Amino acid sequence: MLLPDSNTNKWAQESVFTAVSQSSAADDVRKQLVALIESGKLKVDSRLPSEHSLAKTFGVSRPVVREALVALQVLGLTTVKNGKGTFVTSNRMTVPMLMGRYSPASLNQVRRFLEVPAARLAALHRTDEDLGRLAQIIARLEDSEDTAERNALDVSFHLAIAKASGNPLMVMLIEVLRGALEEQSFAASNIPDRRSGAINEHRAIYHAIVRRDEAAAGDAMEGHVNAVDSTFLMLEKRAG
Repeated sequence: MLLPDSNTNKWAQESVFTAVSQSSAADDVRKQLVALIESGKLKVDSRLPSEHSLAKTFGVSRPVVREALVALQVLGLTTVKNGKGTFVTSNRMTVPMLMGRYSPASLNQVRRFLEVPAARLAALHRTDEDLGRLAQIIARLEDSEDTAERNALDVSFHLAIAKASGNPLMVMLIEVLRGALEEQSFAASNIPDRRSGAINEHRAIYHAIVRRDEAAAGDAMEGHVNAVDSTFLMLEKRAG
């Protein structure tokens, strides 16, 4: 299998990858690549094999490989050079400290002021139509294997909660907030184990809204925001 040679920067023939199952395939691919980079088997400044080559090696589709490669970029391990491919830039994971112009901490602070009250209001004012919309979005989130689609569905979920609150100004403010959150959402969606955690958190918010439990809906939304905070702090600590 292809492995970078430290002297010639060519790919030597050596088996270092193993095929993965289709269940959570992107996570499995990412974990193997992270381990190889951190161990030095994939060296800094070396070029990774092509998407096609990696897909064939791991026994998965190219979209699965693409998602894993995006995760490596988010973790600060690789970079893409136009027309040249993906290169290893570091053997230590780092945290994206700024999402656009804002830090994750600043964004999540505002989320607590807007999205937590929105969830509480949604529990009080939601309609059957609101519940159907939220249930449909969660089902699609659970089924989707595409990062961009999941991010778009995540935006739809939070905007649907804002709409269920019955306050049109809340919808407008959260729509603006979600625009600022776009890069954070993309980064968080590729952080290890965040996908399953986010789905469970979304379910908890939804079920509290179904029960018309105002306090539980607010707590579930706050827990969701806290989980994102904790994930970025964990990665920052590891990077340090």
